[in-house]
Amino acid sequence: MLSRRAFLERGSLALAAMSLHTARAAEAQTGPQVGPLAKPIGIQLYTVRDALAKDLPGTLRAISDIGYREVELAGIPPVSATNLRKILNDCGLTAPSMHASMADLQTGLQERIDYARALGTRYIVCSFPWTADSRFKTVPSQAVVSLASGITLDDWKWNAEQLNKIGEVAARHGLLCGYHNHNMEFRTYGETVAYDELLRLTDPKLVTMEMDLAWVVTAGVDPVKYLKKHADRISLLHVKEVRKDLKTMTDRVQAQTTEVGSGKIDWKRTFKAMEAKNIAHYFVEQENFERTPLEAVRISFDYLHELGKKG
Repeated sequence: MLSRRAFLERGSLALAAMSLHTARAAEAQTGPQVGPLAKPIGIQLYTVRDALAKDLPGTLRAISDIGYREVELAGIPPVSATNLRKILNDCGLTAPSMHASMADLQTGLQERIDYARALGTRYIVCSFPWTADSRFKTVPSQAVVSLASGITLDDWKWNAEQLNKIGEVAARHGLLCGYHNHNMEFRTYGETVAYDELLRLTDPKLVTMEMDLAWVVTAGVDPVKYLKKHADRISLLHVKEVRKDLKTMTDRVQAQTTEVGSGKIDWKRTFKAMEAKNIAHYFVEQENFERTPLEAVRISFDYLHELGKKG
């Protein structure tokens, strides 16, 4: 027969083992949830666009199983906001941000505001600039290439003006307007950098910045410089990695990406330059692949989660 002391010790060990098992089971089901800055790790859904087109619920479940807790939409998906919100909720996901090009925001702002509000999304982020005239519309399939090499400083000023207007409308609906950069924003016009002009001309109360770190590095610029100098303007991030053999450029939009932690960016230094209170959300994104996108985003997640544990 067990003594009272032995019984209690054995019971305590059993309880501890049960607690550990419960904790591990919970993590296996929900996935580890935070990365650097002690924030949930998000993903820009453009990264897994092909899988989403084939199986939206299944792909969102796979993302959740990896451990992602937030998603950023790449435009309006072919499903109602009500249905998408239910799918996201079932997967333990939220969608705090969605993308739309400036061209789409000029013609369909209210549609996107309505979708965002129904989905519970807070940020509407302009993903790509446009121009007041139609000179890049003649060959739509080449618009991105042509605009990157032909956009002028006056075009950037027009985009800043439009962002302020969009920000005013968004604010009336309880939403925030953001701007997502590529590399061409870091072109210089005389002594003026386009990105600096966007920062100068947009109202901080109406327009926040989503800094795509890979595109900044692709432009040959150190993102830490902007993260420190303009900490109050940058509240969203694309955590995107560039290949080690990166070619810098500002007049062409040419993605050169890989899994986070596998390329050129010093992520520990980059996150150290940030204050957690300034960054509301960040999203993993990748555009070039040597493996399936879901395998790639698992590698990126695991790296960020480990980096988060190191502080």
